[in-house]
Amino acid sequence: MGGLIPADVVESVRLATDIVQLIGEYVRLEKKGKNYVGSCPFHQERDPSFTVSPDKQIFYCFGCGTGGNVFKFLMLQENLTFPEAVYRLADRAGITVPRPGGPREGSRAWLEEQAWEINAMVRDFYHHFLIHRPEAREARSYLERRGVSRHTQGIFQLGYAPPGWDTLLQFLASRNCPSHRAVELGLLIRGERGKLYDRFRNRLIFPICNAQGRVVGFGGRVLDDSQPKYLNTPETIVFNKGQLLFGLHLARAAIREQGYAIIMEGYMDVITAHQHGIHNAVASLGTSLTAEQGHLLSRYTKDVVIAYDADTAGVAATIRGLDLLQQLGFRVRVVTIPEGKDPDEYIRQHGREKWQQLVETATSLLDYKLSRAAEKGGDTASLLAQVLPNLAAMPGEVEREEGIKRVAARLSLSWEAVRDALQRFSRNSGKKWPNPDKIAKNKHNIIASARNKAELLLVQLLLHYPGYVQEVRRQLGESFPRDPGLRQIYQFICREGEAVRVDPAAWMHELDEEEQHLLSQLLMEKIPGDDPVKIIPDLVCTIQRNNIQEKRERLVQELAEAERIGDQGRVARILSDLQSLLQTGKPLLERGNEQIGGRIEQT
Repeated sequence: MGGLIPADVVESVRLATDIVQLIGEYVRLEKKGKNYVGSCPFHQERDPSFTVSPDKQIFYCFGCGTGGNVFKFLMLQENLTFPEAVYRLADRAGITVPRPGGPREGSRAWLEEQAWEINAMVRDFYHHFLIHRPEAREARSYLERRGVSRHTQGIFQLGYAPPGWDTLLQFLASRNCPSHRAVELGLLIRGERGKLYDRFRNRLIFPICNAQGRVVGFGGRVLDDSQPKYLNTPETIVFNKGQLLFGLHLARAAIREQGYAIIMEGYMDVITAHQHGIHNAVASLGTSLTAEQGHLLSRYTKDVVIAYDADTAGVAATIRGLDLLQQLGFRVRVVTIPEGKDPDEYIRQHGREKWQQLVETATSLLDYKLSRAAEKGGDTASLLAQVLPNLAAMPGEVEREEGIKRVAARLSLSWEAVRDALQRFSRNSGKKWPNPDKIAKNKHNIIASARNKAELLLVQLLLHYPGYVQEVRRQLGESFPRDPGLRQIYQFICREGEAVRVDPAAWMHELDEEEQHLLSQLLMEKIPGDDPVKIIPDLVCTIQRNNIQEKRERLVQELAEAERIGDQGRVARILSDLQSLLQTGKPLLERGNEQIGGRIEQT
């Protein structure tokens, strides 16, 4: 997974990065014994189960099963690739990482790098046009009327696409940019007769960046009455509108610092918000919030304030977003903007303090849905039906009880009536969304049989006592373990040879994601028993006995088939094999499960 970065450099970066210090910049950690504990940044939980081990230099969440080393944490937290995480931590540690020739030409990584470079070049072209060229006078006047300062224009790298049909085309040609790549990136369009022309013409340009600040696409707004009013880059190798949040690369730090994000609807809403010091604002690039956008935002917060436009489309989008975000585990509130304004207008007219007052009095999800449902009319039963899915989705009993009381008060019903309706709803429709903690706790457990439990515990013990690995290999051979994830981990332990102590954090990034999580679980779970080493022979015996039992069952099946077809020679051979198997395996089979069963059940 390390790509072209030398392994010794990767290891130097890892050793130079203290995992407690790194994670402490994102998660509030408290010391608990030898480890540190905090709330998991990767899923919603009431009781902190996210654990960081300074001794092992790994993290593991006992709630969602996510685990890994410093590289994995940064990859998940910042949505980085492995090389990007290495470079980021290397810069932090003051280590120079040699930058080789780059990814193989034609590979996805190579195409993505080229796309980012071309988009950055086009961003600079459009921005230069906006700031310096006379053709952009109208665009500059528009921004001035909207109160967007030159400083803010620079922060968002706003630009202007000139009205000519081939201005960008000629610029890209002068920079030796392949025309087919510009077409693939949505910068140029090929007409019916094969002629190329600029996609964006006479438009104010909004560069759209991913969470790391790389330009992945553009949005363009007309300055006259042309249609469409807004035009976006089509889907490309680096641009998918439903997986991006406008302004997130500028808002990440403020979202973490303030503990919540404000989701707005459009470019200008976010730009105006940031200019007025509201730095935790992002936009969903349209009216439909997607699950992918929710997952992206969940890396930074689980608290969201929705501030869509007060028009009909904005209200409808708010309702859809409320349910989606709650299903993803967010705590959601809604800002109701008076006088039918959008955030851009309201902030420009009333300023940051008035806006903050709106946020502080934002409506809860239940109250907002009830208010909107009441505006449409309907009886009490229909209003209650609107919010039963949201009550059922609340993650905790305390929160749900509070919700029931709030709904009962709003609808002038008794607490018992709402509770009974909720119970019927959950029982009959099954709409209660699952508790992510309960799902995640079973995610990596290998509990199919006593053999699987024995394999799991044996690999866990070998991680702590690698000196026994050669004896285990001698007795169990190359077929151990059967589970693919455990096998990968076991092979890394074997690679360490006769080491007194292994350092799994050093090779964790060479495993697949699921295997990293499993390895983290094995390292962080408590080993049962006062003297764990004494369990190893019994675990080996359990696995050997299982091998013999399976082989015997297979021979019995083959014997029945040979007798059915009358193959006496094969019958004799199988009977001989069974007799030999019973003689060699008799001591193991006689030991039974008594010695190991109780110990395995502790895992």
